[in-house]
Amino acid sequence: MDGQFITNKELILSDIINSILPKCDNAYFLVGYFYFSGFAELCEKLNDVNLKVLVGLEVERNIVNSIKEVENFATTNKTRGQLREDFYKSLVDIFNNTDFFDSEEQIEKFKLFLEKLENGTLEVRKTLDPNHAKLYLFQNKEEENICGTFPGTMITGSSNLSVTGLKNRLELNVILRDKPSYIEGKAVFDELWETSVAVVDTEHITEFKEKVIKHIWFEKLYSPYTMFVRVLHEYFNIPTDENILTPSDITDGTYSNLKYQTDAVQLALNSIKNHEGVIISDVVGLGKSIIASTVARNLHLRTIIICPPHLKTQWDEYKDEFGFTASVFSAGKIDAALEHYRQIMRTDEKFLIIVDEAHKYKNEFIQDYSTLHDLCMGNKVMLLTATPFNNRPEDIYSMLKLFQIPSKSTLKTVENLGAAFKELISRYKDLAEGQRKNTLTKTEIKEEADAIAKSIRSIISPLVVRRSRLDLEEIPEYKEDLKRQKINPVIPESPVQLGYYLGDIRDLYLRTLNLISPTDEEKDKKPGTHYYEGARYKPTRYIVDDEKLKKELDKELEEKMGTDLGMLIGRQVNVSLFMRRMLVRRYESSVAAFRDSLNSMINSSEHILKWIEKRDKVPVYKKGTLPDVEEFYETTDDDLSEEIAEAFEKYQERGFFEIDMKYIKRDEFLTAIRADLQLLKDIRNEWFVAKEETIRGKSVITYGMKFDYKLDAFRKLLKEQRTKDPSRKIIVFTEFADTANYLGEALADDGLGIFKYTSKEASTANKSTIRANFDAGLKPQFQKDDYQILIATDAISEGYNLHRAGTIFNYDIPYNPTRVIQRIGRINRINKKMFEKLYIYNYFPTDIGEAETRTKQISTLKMAMIHAIMGEDTKALTDEEQLNAFFKERYQAELAKSEERSWDTKYRNLLNQLKGSDIHSQALQIPHRARTGREVEKPCKGVLLFGKKGNDFVFKIGDDTEDTPMMLTSEQALNLFEAVETEEAVAVDKQFDKLYQHVKTHLYRSIAKDENEKSRLEALDKVSHWGKTKVLPKDYVTDLLSVIKKDGLTGEEVRFINKQTSKTANKVLEKITQDYLNRIVEKMNKVEEGDETLILAEQIK
Repeated sequence: MDGQFITNKELILSDIINSILPKCDNAYFLVGYFYFSGFAELCEKLNDVNLKVLVGLEVERNIVNSIKEVENFATTNKTRGQLREDFYKSLVDIFNNTDFFDSEEQIEKFKLFLEKLENGTLEVRKTLDPNHAKLYLFQNKEEENICGTFPGTMITGSSNLSVTGLKNRLELNVILRDKPSYIEGKAVFDELWETSVAVVDTEHITEFKEKVIKHIWFEKLYSPYTMFVRVLHEYFNIPTDENILTPSDITDGTYSNLKYQTDAVQLALNSIKNHEGVIISDVVGLGKSIIASTVARNLHLRTIIICPPHLKTQWDEYKDEFGFTASVFSAGKIDAALEHYRQIMRTDEKFLIIVDEAHKYKNEFIQDYSTLHDLCMGNKVMLLTATPFNNRPEDIYSMLKLFQIPSKSTLKTVENLGAAFKELISRYKDLAEGQRKNTLTKTEIKEEADAIAKSIRSIISPLVVRRSRLDLEEIPEYKEDLKRQKINPVIPESPVQLGYYLGDIRDLYLRTLNLISPTDEEKDKKPGTHYYEGARYKPTRYIVDDEKLKKELDKELEEKMGTDLGMLIGRQVNVSLFMRRMLVRRYESSVAAFRDSLNSMINSSEHILKWIEKRDKVPVYKKGTLPDVEEFYETTDDDLSEEIAEAFEKYQERGFFEIDMKYIKRDEFLTAIRADLQLLKDIRNEWFVAKEETIRGKSVITYGMKFDYKLDAFRKLLKEQRTKDPSRKIIVFTEFADTANYLGEALADDGLGIFKYTSKEASTANKSTIRANFDAGLKPQFQKDDYQILIATDAISEGYNLHRAGTIFNYDIPYNPTRVIQRIGRINRINKKMFEKLYIYNYFPTDIGEAETRTKQISTLKMAMIHAIMGEDTKALTDEEQLNAFFKERYQAELAKSEERSWDTKYRNLLNQLKGSDIHSQALQIPHRARTGREVEKPCKGVLLFGKKGNDFVFKIGDDTEDTPMMLTSEQALNLFEAVETEEAVAVDKQFDKLYQHVKTHLYRSIAKDENEKSRLEALDKVSHWGKTKVLPKDYVTDLLSVIKKDGLTGEEVRFINKQTSKTANKVLEKITQDYLNRIVEKMNKVEEGDETLILAEQIK
């Protein structure tokens, strides 16, 4: 065998060495690198051998936690002590931050390593100068040296002392057994040994234990409480950039540096770095726009801002004040924003996309959403919304998809973002169904709704920056900062119900309400009475009973409208229901709004009758997929002069279709329309006075007011309020522009200082007037007192600071408590406290009899009104006290959602309290991969691991080796890690290592599959077919398929694909461009990047 090559193919170097070691007393290894893996490979045979290891180069680790052999011949001038320190640090790093020592088997080998160091049978030294030579010398035992003629064996060549060098990689080594070779090799080794630096031997064993053993997790059991503190430190320690610009830096002190805002900026920057996006969702009034503008300035990226039309001017000002380059587009111009981006983008350039009021983009099945998705994909994204957690799961999922690929998400809170949200969406639908069918109790509904909201919060919390006023009060560092800057957050008072007396029109009021929106009881009482049906809006209710004609119409609808009869019937029922409810809401708002709606609906019905007379057909709009009726309650549009066109047609592209009257029960339909028309005219005649006027040269009939008791009562109350507290300005909110116009005109001459604002008056001059009279943040010399009362629609409920006012009146019923929160946010600004208390007043009609008798019974008319507007929720209310409680409860529940304490506030506070303490210092000394055992009651048992990929945290727990470990949200994990200071650690048991290895193997691996729903499967089949038939380019098809599989397209885009045929497949190329796909695929590929770090583990028994 002498002189034979060992290449690790037929002959394995480790096998050769292990066969030699039992025959020798001493071994001498000169290697470029000393790796423990090499020692471990030979350790069983090294037990009785004295070993000297001379290391010529360094030990380094690469980013994937394995050791790399980088050949570094650079001469260093390090001292002997520094060389020894470097080795210690390398060994500690490898022990705590690689998998190599992280098993029972390897620990046994490390024990042998330590034992040999202690008993002097192992010495490790470092050559003074870099040395790349490899030499393995084995000195034979006395009985093996054949009378001195065979003193030992020498192996030299390319192999380092590592598992790869010894067996796993092609190497070139030669074995020499002749005496001259051994003696010459030994002389070289001895010469280098004499000048080498002792790294570890018996002389330095104490130092080795102090510098290495003390700093690794070997044979240590850490206190659960100290481990808990370490987890808090790792999780909540915000990586800070000292070069970050603050609001005050950027604006030369125009904006203050509030700590909660500067923290938010840092958190947002970190989220954008880790996840390509962030959701800024501090509650109304805490300055989301300031935070977003500061982030934009610090990112130094070209920016595109999408915002509601009335906020466009505000964002133009912010980009100038904060000095970042941005183009601002209103929400209706997203296609223009995308075109602008495509024209100016440069290769590999990232933009920042800011979407204000992002909760409006909750429907991924419409074109605007797809356009926004295209714009966001591959760029940095910042979404601003005050309500991220309490929307429907599908709404939040749509927002997340703007910068997350569901099946390739950067989030580590769930195995698969798409699968997790689809489960939550399903649970929410079951909950809604249970509520609709009354199969669930109120308690069950609340518990499930809370559980779903909590799950959403836990899943998306790494992407969300959210603080409430309660957080600012309860996090000491924020509270102290605000106090230092003389800022005190105010939680407004609960709403107060105000009544107005109806006097002699009580019966008219009640009768009108019952005719528009009758209760079932009312219908039963007067079976012959015609109540408003909205027949004009639902011709499909009057389809003939002839099955042949029905099928014929169904086919015609499919061909011309892309819908079927059943769907159209459902849509038209929704339209009719919406119109009835809208009329009630307008009726309750003001006599002016009610009059305008009556006129509009009367004209519409007359128009339909003329159309049928001339065409013998019924005109029908193509509605597409109408939202649920309740969704119209979310609209902020205050101009309802074209109710049908504006409220419905804007949701889908307009289409037009006529249904032939042969399909309609003519007499029944026409009779119903005429009955509705006559009813509306009768109501108009009772409420209004007809008079002939000449307008633009034409004689027209107009309808003037007969009476308005609500306005009379309101005028009186405003005067009282202004007299009582003249320093407290007032904001009057109404849902409708025509009510605001009416109030503004009616109160203009009362000396109250009225200023009126609707979306049509959103001019720069008007904004300046409002700011000068109602914004307390304006410098005193620019403030004015020309106006004391602002009458406005919700066009002003975002983007304006109105905190010189301390009272809000809701002139019409605030059916939506979220709207009340947004309104109060205009006067409740964090930067300047003007009033100790903020008041909200809600207006309701009141029966005069109640005031006289002081009974608690709710009047029939009030209850009917509330039922008509607010639905079934109010049916159980029987007295005034319950009614007040109901509205307060709704408001307070919404406020509680908005102002609830963040789940992590208590943990942040604890960490802040402990900073600088001994326990905190001890926690920071805990090395990575530390472990402990606990006997404690917790929701889960098993081995819990805490790791990190890139800058994102991963928590998993497993209690057997068969099932996949469970991924935990941060909230769940911190609850498991939570401990008290007195809890004592217990030893891990024999099952620990098996469970630990199993969970560790799955720690960074995503297991959950997202089931492809029917529409995606259909799209995959279509695109695959187009690829096979070469209808579309092969590379494009490959990319498109990979994106569809990972749910990277919007619902609207998937539907678009499914509508195409082989003949129209090129439309897909035009809509879903290669550039768009490139950005999605690049985003998907980036998810795998990032260092993996295992921080610590616990066994919970």
